[in-house]
Amino acid sequence: MRKITMYAVATLLVLSGVGGWIASTTPARVEAATSVETIDPMRIMMNASRDLPTAELTDYTFVFEHPASR
Repeated sequence: MRKITMYAVATLLVLSGVGGWIASTTPARVEAATSVETIDPMRIMMNASRDLPTAELTDYTFVFEHPASR
């Protein structure tokens, strides 16, 4: 009996949610864009590489400490 009641409550909640979603009306509508601007990837790539900071990497991969230097 508990399972049937749980399923009935879940079904009621789902149906009321879907019904509320269908019944809701919004006056806001999105209009189409009046002017279309195209993106020029070449211009973006040319302008992106100006005045970028340079990174310096110090490689400590093969740094060995001599045991006698401690």
